[in-house]
Amino acid sequence: MAAPTGTMRAIRVFEFGGPDVLKLVEDQPIPVPAKGEVLLQVKAIGVNPSDLYTRARGQGTVQLPFIPGYDAAGVVAGFGSDVTKFKIGERVYVALARGAYAEFMVSDARRVHHLADHLTFSQGAAIGVPYFTSVRALKHKANVKPSDKVLVHGASGGTGLAAVQIAKSWGLDVVGTASTDEGAALVKAAGARLVLNHKDPNHEQNLKDATGGKGFDVILEMLASNVPLDVRVAATFGRIVVIGPGGGIPHIDPGPLILKEIAIVGLIQHLATDEEREETAKLLEDGIQKKITDPVIDQEFPLKRASQVSSEYTEYYIHRTCLRQYCCP
Repeated sequence: MAAPTGTMRAIRVFEFGGPDVLKLVEDQPIPVPAKGEVLLQVKAIGVNPSDLYTRARGQGTVQLPFIPGYDAAGVVAGFGSDVTKFKIGERVYVALARGAYAEFMVSDARRVHHLADHLTFSQGAAIGVPYFTSVRALKHKANVKPSDKVLVHGASGGTGLAAVQIAKSWGLDVVGTASTDEGAALVKAAGARLVLNHKDPNHEQNLKDATGGKGFDVILEMLASNVPLDVRVAATFGRIVVIGPGGGIPHIDPGPLILKEIAIVGLIQHLATDEEREETAKLLEDGIQKKITDPVIDQEFPLKRASQVSSEYTEYYIHRTCLRQYCCP
């Protein structure tokens, strides 16, 4: 069967800026898969903070004009002559590719993965950035051990919930934080032993009490401005992985940092090695089959409302109450 040709609808960015730079075009040529690539007919598109950073100021090697979006799910519509892993019509998801805000996209076949029948296309589009980031944070950056106590600081968002699910499935003792009752319920359902409200005036003491004063071995931080607090509640030899840049990092008291030999490391998923991506994909496939990988969907929107979704997502992200949102063709 020949791959589709002609034109498609897509969101294009011709200049960096606010949500209004996301422009819907009706006559974008359908991409043609080259060697090693898969053509996907997109059914759902993940919306991630990285989309906002790229739209606002560029990220990595992106060049104008471009089609945003890193995560999607849909069906295989074509592939390069050397691709043998997929068949036309198979359900798949794409993780950390480029050009997802469209009716069709091409991706390196190594970033395309089979989507289990029990997951919806929207759930498939929610796997990429949140779950691949969480695995890399826990395994490749924090080097978690079975005895570790893990804090997911800001656990009710897409990446936070993914991290809780994964850490719990690996047998780790997980504490999460949220700022609303709804968010706390989601974090608890994801597997956290304890959920704390990070707006509580006694938040620091509550965190210390959660480990009996021993501190957390691993902290996944979704808001960089919390790092000084993380240092105070970390255990000796604790590892802090900073995932979200929000608020910047204020002054850190070097005393506990040095005396407890705490390691602080940043994470951006685009720097993951091919080996890390491959290992992560295998771990997540196992989680999908065991129904551990279970993305939570918040809202869904049509592609034409991408600009509005980007604006609303920015506001939600600032207030840390957004779970996941989608633009669907």
